[in-house]
Amino acid sequence: MIALAQLLAVALLLTSLPAGLRGATTRTRYDTKAIRSRFSEDPGRIINGTEASLGATRHQVGIRKALNDGYFFGTGHLCGGSLIRPGWVLTAAHCFVDQIIYDGTFVPKEEFIVVMGNLDRYNRTNTLTFTIDERIMQLDIFDLTTYDKDIALLKLNDTVPTGHPTIRPIALARFAIAEGVVCQVTGWGNREDGYVSDILMTVDVPMISEEQCINDSDLGHLIKPGMICAGYLEVGEKDACAGDSGGPLVCQSELAGVVSWGIKCALPKLPGVYTEVSYYYDWILKNMGEDANGEGSGEGSGDNGSGEGSGEGSGDNGSGEGSGEDGSGGGDGGDGGGAMAAMAGTLTLLLPGILALRLMATQF
Repeated sequence: MIALAQLLAVALLLTSLPAGLRGATTRTRYDTKAIRSRFSEDPGRIINGTEASLGATRHQVGIRKALNDGYFFGTGHLCGGSLIRPGWVLTAAHCFVDQIIYDGTFVPKEEFIVVMGNLDRYNRTNTLTFTIDERIMQLDIFDLTTYDKDIALLKLNDTVPTGHPTIRPIALARFAIAEGVVCQVTGWGNREDGYVSDILMTVDVPMISEEQCINDSDLGHLIKPGMICAGYLEVGEKDACAGDSGGPLVCQSELAGVVSWGIKCALPKLPGVYTEVSYYYDWILKNMGEDANGEGSGEGSGDNGSGEGSGEGSGDNGSGEGSGEDGSGGGDGGDGGGAMAAMAGTLTLLLPGILALRLMATQF
């Protein structure tokens, strides 16, 4: 009887726990058919955002259809992206899905160009245009029912010159962003009033924890590993929307997310969903030929700048420097250089005494 009572007590306790904590899948009234990319038949828009500043968005790029842009500069805009190294861009894999067949197959990379350098996508001033030399993704056919592994790494046909006035790579977020941190999403397209904005727009959205997004939003079981949520659960109001796909979610001057998908736009209980950069951090660096625990480069593009760490450093434990607009960061120097400096200082102090003793010895 006692054993039976204990079993009943444990069962009662388990059923009282939230579904996410007891290992069950949190179902919602939405299914995979409701998932929409952040580009679709509707033109893009940042909901209730403001015009972006160049100083904080120099990493922003536009993925464009080469044919359309060839007719009139700016009309080929399709997706956003982020410059993470002088010759590398990070964006969303679904940006390259064939929108006519719409079976998850990808359009050849030769049909796209990457443009960067100006807030106004119709203005050529200071802009650079690249073709895609290599497109690296985690799948051959995109799963349009889940938007899983929605990440694409693009190697450009050339690199951005050092010191370009309006373009600078952004550092990658190596670790997950804490709940409540306010981040910025940027993109081009229609505003909430229906008018088309030629200028890059930005909106602030707070990070939502994985547990809260799964259990408290209407997305529930649709959230997969490598996805993060950001937005306002209770009131909606602000969000990225159609047309902002592939663009950056920037948290504390680092690239934390890639705009991926959502259900409608800026509605309560339906936050935006982003590909989590820290989840794919090692994969990104490996495919760029970098060591996740060692070398790397990438500069902050915010007003205050932030460095991710670069170069090989010096000395036995050499470390690189991070640099932003204000030139922050610094190297450790290494034990080798420090030991040599200490020895040189000691010899400098002892040398006069040694010479004096030798002089006295010659006089006697």
